[in-house]
Amino acid sequence: MKKSLITLLVLVILVTAYYSLTKPVKLSDQEPIKIGAAFAMTGDAAPWGEASLNAANLAVEKINAGGGIHGNNVKLVVEDSKSTSKDTVTAVSKLQNVDRVNAIAATWLDSFQGAGNVINDKMLLISPDAAIESVNIPTNYPRVLSVWYRTEAKSKVTLERMQSKGVKNVYILLQNDPYYVTLMGFLEKEAAAKGINIVGKELINPNNNDLRTVLSKINATNADAIFFGSYDSKLSTEFLKEAPSLLNKKITRYGDEFIEQYFRSGDYPKSLFEGIEYYAPSTPPDQFVQEYKGRFNKEPVFSAGTTYNTIMVIAKYLADEPADIDAYMHKTAFNTVTYGKITFDSLGGVVSENPAIVMRKIENGKIIDIK
Repeated sequence: MKKSLITLLVLVILVTAYYSLTKPVKLSDQEPIKIGAAFAMTGDAAPWGEASLNAANLAVEKINAGGGIHGNNVKLVVEDSKSTSKDTVTAVSKLQNVDRVNAIAATWLDSFQGAGNVINDKMLLISPDAAIESVNIPTNYPRVLSVWYRTEAKSKVTLERMQSKGVKNVYILLQNDPYYVTLMGFLEKEAAAKGINIVGKELINPNNNDLRTVLSKINATNADAIFFGSYDSKLSTEFLKEAPSLLNKKITRYGDEFIEQYFRSGDYPKSLFEGIEYYAPSTPPDQFVQEYKGRFNKEPVFSAGTTYNTIMVIAKYLADEPADIDAYMHKTAFNTVTYGKITFDSLGGVVSENPAIVMRKIENGKIIDIK
């Protein structure tokens, strides 16, 4: 009897141990839940990397204050992508294979490409600030998504504004970069749709030492507008300093969201920006802005809201523990602070009734929204 009881207990222990080792590991069994963050903490994109890290930490703090995920705290595991493609791939690979995070947020995958190739079929990667058209074309990585503003929407509001101002001829001058190549294509498409002629287009390298010649050449065309886009500080600085004196006064300057970031930085005389019109993300709700300012004592730059969105979308995905990642991400609606409710299309980009893109202008040393 005693021997039989011992045998039975041993069997129970062995079966329990086997079940424990072979059953699927759920998030509720893990402590903590790790979200990887491949952010540009150094290099060209570092000013925006800091904002992304702040917003990600703000989101994680809010998640943990609300009980975490299945009662477990969320931990942000950060790797520096160093504003290069090579280091972005290295950072994402380490987060996935060494740190073994549950999901990854990675910035600027449109400019710093290659990370899509290293994502395995169990990992979800979402970018807070990459143009999905540059990331998932021509190769569509099903578990690589982006909550960034659609490039087509940016092009539409810009060309609509030009059309309303009577622009007939535009010169497009962009940084030679995968993202800006994508933007060039959409600007060309929208210009054709609006009946606006592109009298010249050029992709310039950040190490270009003769932007003055390029600007002077534009005067020889019949352009009445120029669209300039660059995130490179040296190239942008040269444009901001040289354009007011070298371009004909009749040529209106248009640009992208980086114009606003340079203006707000205080590193340039405000007079250099006078009259520039540009597209930019609409301001997130006041509650988010105040929470960010209260926590970090500074205004959230444009990637802050979308990074916050990214962490919250990832948190919902991890909490729901879908069996089919792809089906879940393309069928589920998510709440965001920048768009409201969103879904993801087959390309992995945001679908929303609110494109969250506005046109702004620098006038009398102030930023004003264009109605």
